[in-house]
Amino acid sequence: MKSRTLLAALLGGVILTAGAVGAWTSASQGASNPGGNPNDPITAARFELTIDGHSIAVFSELEGITSGYDRDELEIVTRRRGGELRIPARRMPQTVTLKRGLTRNLELAAWHELVILGDIAAARKNVTLTMYDVTGDPAARYHLTNAWPSKLEIGGLKAGASQVVFETVTLSAEFIQRVSP
Repeated sequence: MKSRTLLAALLGGVILTAGAVGAWTSASQGASNPGGNPNDPITAARFELTIDGHSIAVFSELEGITSGYDRDELEIVTRRRGGELRIPARRMPQTVTLKRGLTRNLELAAWHELVILGDIAAARKNVTLTMYDVTGDPAARYHLTNAWPSKLEIGGLKAGASQVVFETVTLSAEFIQRVSP
């Protein structure tokens, strides 16, 4: 009888330990937690750009999303009841900068070429940037209104070296809005 109780206790302990390790591993790898606290930090494993539902590029790094106003240029507005109010007068360009290993896919280069050739109107696209966690679930999503690739950089490398060549793209947009994943 004592051996059965001891065996049951050991088995229960092993199951609880395995469950705790599994939960800790999932949390430490940034696995999605749909019922989790919305204030928990987001982790992302990859970043995808889509235009009209078509994926044009997948990136391994998000260098940054920038949006704001120029602090040095303020407009002074006079209120009806007297006094002045200083508000931002000029918006800074809203940008997203992403980085990946260079691929054979030419869609991003062709899109940037439209800008270089001066056809900004054709280059402006409504783009979705989706961040995916390690489990492949969307972690965050951004809509970029009238975005275009304002800068495309190919990283330097030495001849004969067996290194990954990196491609970095900066997208400028009229408006960047975070939406639900």
